[in-house]
Amino acid sequence: MRLRLALLPFLFLVCVVGCEKKKTGDTGSSSPPAKVAIVLDDKVLTEEVKLSGVPQPIDKLVALPPADTWIAVEAIDGAGKVTTVLAPAKNSPGAMPALVEDARGPTFGWLLQGQLAQPIRGIAKVTVKTKGDEGKPVEGMDHEGGHGGGDSGGGGDHGTGGNAADKGVRATPTAELKIEVEGPGGTSTFTGDKMVGLPEVKAPAGDTETPGWALVDVLGAAGLKDAKSVTLTDDEGASLRLEGEDFDPAKTILYLKLNRSGVIRFRMFKKTGDVWDVAGELRGIKRIKVAS
Repeated sequence: MRLRLALLPFLFLVCVVGCEKKKTGDTGSSSPPAKVAIVLDDKVLTEEVKLSGVPQPIDKLVALPPADTWIAVEAIDGAGKVTTVLAPAKNSPGAMPALVEDARGPTFGWLLQGQLAQPIRGIAKVTVKTKGDEGKPVEGMDHEGGHGGGDSGGGGDHGTGGNAADKGVRATPTAELKIEVEGPGGTSTFTGDKMVGLPEVKAPAGDTETPGWALVDVLGAAGLKDAKSVTLTDDEGASLRLEGEDFDPAKTILYLKLNRSGVIRFRMFKKTGDVWDVAGELRGIKRIKVAS
């Protein structure tokens, strides 16, 4: 009995040392870092990240500015398809872009209340945009291929004048151009012929030659004046909400133009000091929802 009692401390020590060795030495099960680039504007913050089976907000993986300063977040998968969320702090309040490792590789999504929404698997790159680079639209947001284009695919109008066929030419909208408009009085269809004769507006930066129209004038032509909140939706389902000072002409220009393909493009320009930057953009406006 005495011998057993004497051996107890020794056995306890062996157990503790053995367990610690198992904890510190068991590294074979840890997965290597995932090849996912996180980019802030034009600066690559990292080209690989350590992921787990629990979603991690990207601002916990790298240092990023406050989310309310983000113009857009782009997620690009291994095939080059781009998914863009504009002004996420406004359009997806409470949600944060996050990454997780699952059975099919690194996955991007929006983390809200512990759940990952809108997952994109096989993610290769996440870009956070906070500026428009001397008035240029956010890269990848104005491709001819829409949100499904590559990160820097050809054929796009990047806001520097871009598509020469558009410059200085005002295509004539016809009744064939249809936009669904939802207002307090119900839903109706707005046709392009109602835009003919509206005041001409030009962009304050980027392509400053192509004439277009102010969104507020188009809303007026649709019988929706003095709107307090407007949500625009494009042909791929991306949406942008406008409210408050977005309707202050001294600070914001809401610009629509019709390109040669008969597609309505929207750009929101914000003034910072003496500089106008693109703060939001959609291609192929299909729906306008208005709250007065």
